[in-house]
Amino acid sequence: MSVNGTMQAWGERADGNPLLAFVDSCLRGVGQVCFMNNPVTGLAIVIAMFIGEPWLGFAGLLGVVVSTLAAIVIGMDRGAIRAGLFGFNGVLVGGALSLFLQPDWDIVVMVWIVLGASLSTILHAALANVFIGAHAVPPFTLAFNFITLIFLIGALNFANGRVGGLIAPADAQVTRGSVSNTLRSAADAATANNLEGVLNAIFRGIGQLFFANSIVAGIVIVVGIAVCSRIAAIFAVVGSTVGMLTGLALGANGVAIYNGLWGFNSFDAALAVGGVFFVLTWRSGVLAVACAVFAAMLFGAIGTLFIPWGLPALTLPFCFATLAFVLLKGASTELEPVEVADITTPEEHLALSAAERSQQEGVGRQAVPA
Repeated sequence: MSVNGTMQAWGERADGNPLLAFVDSCLRGVGQVCFMNNPVTGLAIVIAMFIGEPWLGFAGLLGVVVSTLAAIVIGMDRGAIRAGLFGFNGVLVGGALSLFLQPDWDIVVMVWIVLGASLSTILHAALANVFIGAHAVPPFTLAFNFITLIFLIGALNFANGRVGGLIAPADAQVTRGSVSNTLRSAADAATANNLEGVLNAIFRGIGQLFFANSIVAGIVIVVGIAVCSRIAAIFAVVGSTVGMLTGLALGANGVAIYNGLWGFNSFDAALAVGGVFFVLTWRSGVLAVACAVFAAMLFGAIGTLFIPWGLPALTLPFCFATLAFVLLKGASTELEPVEVADITTPEEHLALSAAERSQQEGVGRQAVPA
């Protein structure tokens, strides 16, 4: 049985076994973080998260299982559940809280993950009704961002918040000049132009979407994406590279660039525009690169805005950048958008578009009198 594309035949076979169907839905949910409705892609990403850290992998699995179960309990659309559309926010909530809360393997942290993941399902369903109903675009990972940031902000004042050292509100006395000098020294120290540094930045950038700060994890994720779509895998690497280059061009923190923090929003943004929400052409390819640049710039801006609270930008830059570009559909006659309900893979979109053009040309020739 083919593992290429959305593995529709495998999904239909899994439907015969409720437990297998649930596992398949969860793995598809993990893959849907990067728009890949494929359980093998999801499995590769889970493996990558465990490579990053076993606690991260466990937390991500806990998040996707809980968010998918919540959708089933509430009675969400079965087709959407089977496509993993109620799992991708949950896996990100689990990964984020495992990183920003301490200690690892703590029961209270697990409770927060269960609560956050279940709430992400409810919020995603509500946002989807608004976004898809009014603008025919999905809310992407906004539910994950809102749930995680709300919890982290509130947890600063919770006795059982378990906030770790990565969430550190800045000293109000830190001046703009000292911050600038600190970033400049970090950039000078960590942005040596060598192949190892470039590869680290690119592939860690791909892993960082799932909070896995590992070059090996990034490579495994790219391979997993390629199982579903080779075009998407290419744009994943291109997007992370563009994010890295944008950070370098802006003179951003070199340590952050090296560890992939400037790449993960850009990688998902480029992948979304480059063949998922628009049929791939040279124009949509250029648009994908532009979206990756915009996502990187938003990462820098939102990250700076959040400095006083010590909060992460998460995937807000990806959400805002991609929404802006996807909402271009209809504004240009040279772009061919893909309807949300029809999204599969960039390769299938290309094939369907070519078939429709061929059919239209055939009809046109028949209409011409002999």
